[in-house]
Amino acid sequence: MTTYSRLTMLAALATATLPLTALATTDIDGRFDIGGRSIHLKCMGTGTPVVVVDAGLGTPPAEDPGWQGIAAKVSPVTRICLYDRAGLGGSDPATSRPRTSKDSATDLHAALMAAHVEGPYLLVGHSIGGLHAQGFASLYPADTAGLVLVSSTHPEQSRTWLAALGPAKPGEEKAVTEARTFISTVQTDPVKNEESLDITPSLAQARQLRSLGAKPVIVATHSPRFRMVPGLSEPMAVKLEDGTQRLQKQFLTLSTNAHQNIAATAGHGLPHEDPAFVVANILQGVAAVRGG
Repeated sequence: MTTYSRLTMLAALATATLPLTALATTDIDGRFDIGGRSIHLKCMGTGTPVVVVDAGLGTPPAEDPGWQGIAAKVSPVTRICLYDRAGLGGSDPATSRPRTSKDSATDLHAALMAAHVEGPYLLVGHSIGGLHAQGFASLYPADTAGLVLVSSTHPEQSRTWLAALGPAKPGEEKAVTEARTFISTVQTDPVKNEESLDITPSLAQARQLRSLGAKPVIVATHSPRFRMVPGLSEPMAVKLEDGTQRLQKQFLTLSTNAHQNIAATAGHGLPHEDPAFVVANILQGVAAVRGG
């Protein structure tokens, strides 16, 4: 059975196990006070588990057409909430910077409580949002039904990439030097990214998640054909991507009920490059939580 066939079957199971009363739509689209500032949540559909989306760096999913389209496909099956992190979309900026994954997770939890959206939640995290989702699961295990990690940042990602690039060498590719400098600078200087995210402590916070036991973990991985750094020679680009793919597979150790699906051609921007793949992975997670 192909990956898409299996995902389609599981999505059908998720829909089939949904009570008819849960197909009614109860929307939320508002700002919720979390203690002197407000966070924007947009929720649609009803049913459990509640899917909660934490998007990539700089992306407010409640305003993003790609995530809105994904939510429209998921909401007939279960409730889905799109979360704008502090300073993005309709959410107020944080009162202090830099920020960490823990800050994002505590903001999200407070906003869900203020909006009276009950858990446990199936957390969907794309890219850096996946790092925050891991932090949320570590901080609030009782409120976590499972994880869907969409081309997610791995806690060992920076170390792995820097090790693959190796130490600086005379006469090395310019793209190698630039990639090493970019990774090192972004990791150590929060001012260098648009959300003032302090990467190093955020990676350490995500490492605190050791296991989800038997709670579902769905790993939606971009295609191995993806090339992270434009301009790198193909041997070095393949070396970097091989390391990334190994880390994606390591996410399977987070649960005894973990499954990985790999996109055929889409790259890191899965929510916009292959939204149907993301929807199928989310619905696989929903079916797994429901015991489908």
